[in-house]
Amino acid sequence: MSADPQRAYRFTQQAHWRACLSIGIDPGAVSTHTIRPSLPFATVAQRFPSQGARAPAVAPGAQVLWHDDATDRLYRLSPGDDTPDIGPAPAAIARATRLLVTRWGVWSLRTGSLQRFELDSLTRLDVIDLSHWRAVDIAADGRDGVFVLAEREGRWQVLRVDCAGRLDVTAQLDGVRAATAFVFLRTRKRFVVLGSGRDAQLMWFDETGGTARARKSVAAMHHCFSATALGSDARDAVFLAGVDAGPGGEARVMRFDGDGTASGDIALDRRDAPATGVAAARDAVYVTGPRGLLRFGAVQAVPDDAAELECVLLTPALHSPDREDGRRWLRIEASATLPPGTMLSLSYASTSDRSVRDRLAKLAADETLTSSERTQRILAERGIWYAPMAFQGADGDRTTHCVAPLFDTRDPYVWVCVRIIASPGAAALPVLNELAVLYPGRTLMQYLPSIYRREEAVPDSFLRALVGVLETTTQGLDARIAALGSHVHPATAPEEWLDAMARWLGLPWDDTLAQAHKRCIVTHAQHLASQRGTRAGIETFLSCLMPERPRRFRIEDAIAQFGFATVGGAGCEGSALPAMLGGPPRSRAELGSGARLGRMRLPCDADVGTPWRLTASVRIDIAATAEERRAWAGWLPAALAGLAPFTTRVRVRWITARALQGRRLDAGLTLEGTITPHLGDDAVTGVARLPVRGARLGATGADVGTRLL
Repeated sequence: MSADPQRAYRFTQQAHWRACLSIGIDPGAVSTHTIRPSLPFATVAQRFPSQGARAPAVAPGAQVLWHDDATDRLYRLSPGDDTPDIGPAPAAIARATRLLVTRWGVWSLRTGSLQRFELDSLTRLDVIDLSHWRAVDIAADGRDGVFVLAEREGRWQVLRVDCAGRLDVTAQLDGVRAATAFVFLRTRKRFVVLGSGRDAQLMWFDETGGTARARKSVAAMHHCFSATALGSDARDAVFLAGVDAGPGGEARVMRFDGDGTASGDIALDRRDAPATGVAAARDAVYVTGPRGLLRFGAVQAVPDDAAELECVLLTPALHSPDREDGRRWLRIEASATLPPGTMLSLSYASTSDRSVRDRLAKLAADETLTSSERTQRILAERGIWYAPMAFQGADGDRTTHCVAPLFDTRDPYVWVCVRIIASPGAAALPVLNELAVLYPGRTLMQYLPSIYRREEAVPDSFLRALVGVLETTTQGLDARIAALGSHVHPATAPEEWLDAMARWLGLPWDDTLAQAHKRCIVTHAQHLASQRGTRAGIETFLSCLMPERPRRFRIEDAIAQFGFATVGGAGCEGSALPAMLGGPPRSRAELGSGARLGRMRLPCDADVGTPWRLTASVRIDIAATAEERRAWAGWLPAALAGLAPFTTRVRVRWITARALQGRRLDAGLTLEGTITPHLGDDAVTGVARLPVRGARLGATGADVGTRLL
């Protein structure tokens, strides 16, 4: 176990992960402060048949649109539906090769013009003249406008059309000889252009244009691969559909990230080839072809016939300060969820040469290279990388703590690489939750006799290695000890610990309470203890059960609120109403002028010596629902009695919220309409009424409707 908390470089938040270089990481997971491979897609598609299909588009509300080849019909598939709605469409939509849907309508590109239609009625709203350019394709700009890829006088440009129809040249793409399609990645701020011809390339450009950041030969992507459609999820993923040349060639949809790194593919049936269009959302990929629309949904498990998934995370250069004993580093710790069929490996590089450090730091910051290219070049650096340590997934979804020792490393600069792999058939994806690289504070070596402490500075010392193993393998116990404090804090304690703490503190309690109520009561334990026996204590407790405003409870203590009435006399002002009248009970057994037949009686044995007539009484009105009353009626009266003074009787009355409303004619009065009669737990007698039969002056619409029926 460690002597005290160590100093460390910790990676736990989104900003920490974005400071690293990466390959194949799911951007959606980074936004939740974790790292995992990109989600795979199902290998079996859900089919929506039509007579051919083209131009799939995903609307902002997740509705999917496409048109067929045989008729002028538009298909609309709403989320959760298995049958699309089919209707006629204008020729500009029914014959389009690309459709885009924004908040302002459906965009379609025809020769010489860009047209916008209203989404529901398909009424044409705008026509933008593009006759001065040879427009090839359109892409959504992420701001409800449209980018247009066009060629003019041999130069390829990107035009932007905003929602008001204004046209402007936004970028020029250098090095493009011919193009057939393009998409825009909103998150990465990049254009991806598909070339044409035998040497067609897939090119990645910055939003500002210029030369391509990355190029990939389409034919080299697979066995003489030929592209037929390009699409994206409009965020950070590109999908390229095509077929392999030759008889029996396979059809597939390949996925690339914003840096041009391949991250898996989806096999297509040859009968669905060639694909005529691709569109994607975060949870599905839509492919159109000769037999209709195919939907490949995202899955959390890795299909058996899918390719292996892998992602890589590389930290920046980490520095450990000089120490007199020469120690630099302790260990690497990674907290991850590793289901069966997954693996995590930890490796590191170290150097004491500042020129190497500066050269790799310059390479990591080189914006002319993609993140994957920079990562691969640093990992290929010779002479500084050490063999990785691998950790296999285990049964269950418990967090696994992976630790790799660093105590033999004397170099001041270290890079750490985490590689996460999910094999085909894995039940779930692996997730990296936290990464820490520790450097020395105080270690267990400090507690050994001084004769052994000198081993700290001896290279390859067996004793230091043994102590390092103890420090490394007991981190789970250290974490459990460090977490004990969270078990007794109301905000972080597990529910079973809340029950135990309530009994330790003697709080009014019931194990069936909701967890939010339990945490509130334990949080106010000090107030409940210091205010026990007071009105404030009862109000604090009831506020934990019913925190809503206005309050759903009322406490009436007649003695404290009103007092006894007194008869005014000389120099006495008397009492204000309301007030209580004191005196003997009406059943007083005394013969005289005040005796009343039918009222007086002799005292019973139970009345002799009992003090309850003279004790104070408190009434608590609670406006609870029927479900709350059933859950609280068995224990709440006794709990409230325990919070009241010992000699005070507590009477709980269950009422409706209407009974708590005031009846004064002032600005706080709310006039309500006639209550609709109904039967239920919240029905109130004497308030709701049935409509009268027959027409009458001032009859309401409900009354007339009842009479007519």
